[in-house]
Amino acid sequence: MGGGVGISIHAPIRIATENSVFSMPETAIGLFPDVGSSFFLPRLNHLNVPGTGEWLGLCGERIFGRDLL
Repeated sequence: MGGGVGISIHAPIRIATENSVFSMPETAIGLFPDVGSSFFLPRLNHLNVPGTGEWLGLCGERIFGRDLL
């Protein structure tokens, strides 16, 4: 979540379990997403739905394990 996403998203190998959580929680309290998230959030397409990254960055919602695949 947050900074952990920004550090780990660029790794060549990523591991997600059923307990994994992907989110940018700082946006829920009025802060802006950081740690390079302006690079990777626009490129996220969950289930080929454009705008997923922007939605996560604006709303602070969470994506859980099975959705991360």
